[in-house]
Amino acid sequence: MAGRMHGKIAGKMLGGMRCIADGIFMISNPARLCSNVYVLEAENKDKKLIIDAGDGSLKFEFEPVKCILTHGHIDHTRGVKEDWKEVFISRKEHEGGEFILIPKNAKNIDFKELEFGEFFLEIIETPGHTPGSICLLEHKTGFLFSGDTKFAGGGYGRTDIGGSEREMMKSLELIESLDYTVLCPGHGDIEDRE
Repeated sequence: MAGRMHGKIAGKMLGGMRCIADGIFMISNPARLCSNVYVLEAENKDKKLIIDAGDGSLKFEFEPVKCILTHGHIDHTRGVKEDWKEVFISRKEHEGGEFILIPKNAKNIDFKELEFGEFFLEIIETPGHTPGSICLLEHKTGFLFSGDTKFAGGGYGRTDIGGSEREMMKSLELIESLDYTVLCPGHGDIEDRE
């Protein structure tokens, strides 16, 4: 089972990926407005699932078996490659909006839960930043992959570019009710829940 070890091994780089827990890595490019990319490894590290794909500036040395996008803004979606077979995004993102770029190979998320190796992910709808924003809660580790819904330090994503402040406040209340231990946001560093 993946353990909550990010504090012990934070900063350890493996092929450009920073290990934040057993089988969970973070890739970031702070020099650009590029989302964090989270990589979950399964089955002897042969299979990888990614959460968000960045702005296209990151070079992946692997092809993920699944890519789940937390929302459709270009800094999270432009990194999707055309030959990736399993790319998922909320159907609500197809409504469009400023800075939305839906990859042509993206399918609608048609599941609420996903088992991937030893990980168990729950999809949580958190509109506000965009109409189709989602978070993913990994139940075994307690990691919450929050996209641009919530950032470390209490910040949250903009609502003035196609989102809704009212919906964002509801989503932030929902997040506070979740049983998570570590926040893994779409930008910036991870944060232990206080």
